[in-house]
Amino acid sequence: MGILSQAFERRSHPSNPAEWLLKLGAWPTAAGVDVTVEGSLQSSAVFACVRVLSETVPSMPLVLYRRLSRGKERATSHPLYGLLHDLPNPEMTAFEFRETLMGHLALWGNAFAEVELNKGGQVRGLWPLRPDKMKVVRRAGRLWYVYKLPSGTHAELPFERVMHLRGLSTDGVMGYSPIDLARQSVGLALGTEEFGARFFGNGAQTGTVYEHPSKLSDEAYERLKSSIEKRHQGLERAHRIAILEEGMKANQVGIPPENAQFLETRKFQVDEIARWYRMPPHKIGSLEHATFSNIEHQAIEFVSDTIQPWCVRWEQGIKRDLLTDRERAEYFAEHLVDALLRGDTLSRYQAYATARQNGWMSANDIRERENMNPVDGGDVYLVPLNMVPADEISSDGQRSGIDREQRSLENERRAKNLVRSRQRLANSYRRVILDASERVVRREIADVRRAIRKFLGKGDAQQFSLWLKEFYDEHKGFWVRQMLPILLSYADQVGASVADEVGGDPASNEDVQAFIDQYVEALAARQAGESHLQLQALLDRALQESEEDPAEVLEERLDEWDEKRAEKVARHESRNVLHALVLSFYTLAGVVRLRWVASGENCPYCRALDGKVVGIQEAFVEKGEDFEPDGAERPLRKRHSVKHPPLHDGCDCTIRAAR
Repeated sequence: MGILSQAFERRSHPSNPAEWLLKLGAWPTAAGVDVTVEGSLQSSAVFACVRVLSETVPSMPLVLYRRLSRGKERATSHPLYGLLHDLPNPEMTAFEFRETLMGHLALWGNAFAEVELNKGGQVRGLWPLRPDKMKVVRRAGRLWYVYKLPSGTHAELPFERVMHLRGLSTDGVMGYSPIDLARQSVGLALGTEEFGARFFGNGAQTGTVYEHPSKLSDEAYERLKSSIEKRHQGLERAHRIAILEEGMKANQVGIPPENAQFLETRKFQVDEIARWYRMPPHKIGSLEHATFSNIEHQAIEFVSDTIQPWCVRWEQGIKRDLLTDRERAEYFAEHLVDALLRGDTLSRYQAYATARQNGWMSANDIRERENMNPVDGGDVYLVPLNMVPADEISSDGQRSGIDREQRSLENERRAKNLVRSRQRLANSYRRVILDASERVVRREIADVRRAIRKFLGKGDAQQFSLWLKEFYDEHKGFWVRQMLPILLSYADQVGASVADEVGGDPASNEDVQAFIDQYVEALAARQAGESHLQLQALLDRALQESEEDPAEVLEERLDEWDEKRAEKVARHESRNVLHALVLSFYTLAGVVRLRWVASGENCPYCRALDGKVVGIQEAFVEKGEDFEPDGAERPLRKRHSVKHPPLHDGCDCTIRAAR
């Protein structure tokens, strides 16, 4: 959790979401209505504009991509991918987070989020901050963000710890507040609305001259004038009933609301406020200028003219504030706006037909756009000439056979690229698994240390042992909750790799879910069980040897865990789950033989297995076998049969299907 978000831990959360929009100060207007950010939302036009912007932008998936030599791919292994696409912090979904910041932009012209970093300097969380509590200052050429906490104190964050999105600005630091600039328009809209409400609520007319039958003394005149003004002057006193005495008459001289074009004024203010936000009136319920012939084009203009600039602000703000200098050259964020630009069915199908016939979209590309599952053989790209596969057309327009030797070399090259891509995938998810493992291990160490102080500090070893068992029974669930979403994402990437290799998707979503559920349960039981056994064994030994302090012995082991445990888990699991998934997918796809592919030349054990081919149900190294190849200092004996890497701790080998 970020340093500012920690300061809010003990705050009482407001029951009304509007309380988050605290008053920035009241701006007086000529209409007699003081406009605040909070009060402006009482205007239906303002609320509608803000709502459309704050719901439309986050409704589009925001995806982190990695640049390729040609094209791009989703960077699902990057920690920032999940923050932008799923959960920016434990308390908010990606939609809720982006909706909040987009609402801040639409009201204040600025949006801020605290950037929470892990030990490796990577973004691990984003926490929204209220713009009305933020002040931006420049010191020694650097921007600093000064934030007012609920306690009244101030916290300062450097430029690197804040994600700052800004609207139209003159200095490039702070954006203009649309409500501030539009306060006269908003004030008039609020004023006409209140005027109409009071008019119909009181059912009386104002704008009158009072006529008295006799001459009034100066004192009586002032008293009568003061009484009338006190009861009727001002917008909040409009339309009150006047009771006349002593033969007084009331003569109306004001302009009736219908003559003052009261309704037209209200309608105009809707368009006026929409103009401030460059919002097509039909998007906020004003349909006077919308017809069946132009509504589709207005929707397209809404995306290109209204939404697109905000999307670019988000994308470039993410690149500036959330990526390192090195990462900016490789990664970028982008909104998927296709869903907003979908035309009618006939137009879409005509466009698909053109793309299909000219060879730049396949059947599965089109089906994916239409939210349909792929079909077998649907990845073939066609060309207009007789509609044949594009890779079977020679330069003279005739089908050409592919030389077998050339095809063999191409297959070998693809196999090597596949192995390298899986190694990169494992390295990427190793960082993600490390981050999750650190959270689990930190929590485990903190809880065990508290129990040591609570029980062993009083010499109650028996109670500590009971607590230890209960804790690790529950701790398995914490492992599952932290690892399950990561490994499910990992499985999707591995499945895509195997599908690309063997052709077609070998596993259903149910197969993947079942496999990962079983794997994570086993991982959690293994990690929690080993920890429990270690601590209990150390405790028993210390109690038997009276010279050792049980608390000190356990604390020493916890120190070792704090230093090495999470890294060891990440190093092993990132490789083990990769190859367990590959083996499972191969089995479902009908692959019958596997080939071991070694990485590097230093390890004699891995080098000896390089190129070895076995049946998919066979083991590369049998359980209990003394595996001692040339160059090995001692035999390697495994307690289980090795059907896939890693062979040992630190092994970077992999497997692929053998033909």
